[in-house]
Amino acid sequence: MSSDPLLSVAGLRTHIETEDRTVRAVDEVSFDVERGETVCVVGESGSGKSVTCESLTGIVPSPPAEIVGGSITFDGHSLADADQRLLREIRGNRIAHIFQNPQQALDPVYAVGDQITEAIELHSNAENARERAVSLLRKVGIPNAETRVDDYPHEFSGGMAQRVAIAIALAADPDLLIADEPTTAVDVTVQARLIELLRRLTGEGMSLLLVTHDFRVVASMADRVLVMFGGTIVERGSVESVFETPAHPYTQTLFESYDGLSQRADRYARDQIPSDGCRFRLGCPYAVDGCESGEQPPFESVEATAGDHSVSCVHYGDGNPDEILANADRIAATIGNTESDPEGDNGESNNE
Repeated sequence: MSSDPLLSVAGLRTHIETEDRTVRAVDEVSFDVERGETVCVVGESGSGKSVTCESLTGIVPSPPAEIVGGSITFDGHSLADADQRLLREIRGNRIAHIFQNPQQALDPVYAVGDQITEAIELHSNAENARERAVSLLRKVGIPNAETRVDDYPHEFSGGMAQRVAIAIALAADPDLLIADEPTTAVDVTVQARLIELLRRLTGEGMSLLLVTHDFRVVASMADRVLVMFGGTIVERGSVESVFETPAHPYTQTLFESYDGLSQRADRYARDQIPSDGCRFRLGCPYAVDGCESGEQPPFESVEATAGDHSVSCVHYGDGNPDEILANADRIAATIGNTESDPEGDNGESNNE
């Protein structure tokens, strides 16, 4: 087995053209996803999480969006400049997506079984496709799969529809599952069941890139965390390091905004974010003159923690991060209860 990351993204830039300006939706984003690893991406709405995920397999709407720079390497294949033939071969086959709203992702005029078998036939052997569709519905926890395979999306609850969307994504046994807010549109009990399902899948060796607003989900599932703001990553590290020592001023702001159920900082309109220097400097209590020049600051190691924990902040280079780190312990304590597992159901419900 290769020792290289399954997915490696370097300097990714995706721009969106609007009537009056160019939005740098993804701005020099770099990260890896190892084989069998779960990486969680957090950040407020508009931070570039979804556009980053959509850029990886070329499903970002173009126009108005366009990948203008950087590299995307998946298991030795370059995807940023790949032709549509290669992208179609990998997309849905080796890399699969699930989205936040399953009722929009599913086609309302086709039975769910037809939608699953279509994915099976597109990417693998069509023989016994219906039997495999039923098996996939069982795998994701759909009761009475043999009969429900012929039901339509509107006949499923939100949680069950999300399970169907996951079954479609799993049709070709992908190596990497990209899940964009898959638990947001369901209640807490259903969310717990979906998390357990995703955890079981990663336990079988699948890699997971998970976008979420919920820090309980991050604490429960992540191996590593990427914190995004203004289209770029500002902090990255193991889930233990980031949760125990939130080291970037934006991460601290994000953690302080968490109410125990969801994270909604959402205080910065895209046109209020600088296009040079530190993207967070206008909202940062530690901003200095050095934050205004050049590009986003380079990543520097957080020496107070172990491993690969690093932040994009001038104070960790030539400056002094002591004041920021002194605040980290207090903020980490405020989200300490997120370390508990979000599974709180007391039995399986067929209706969800």
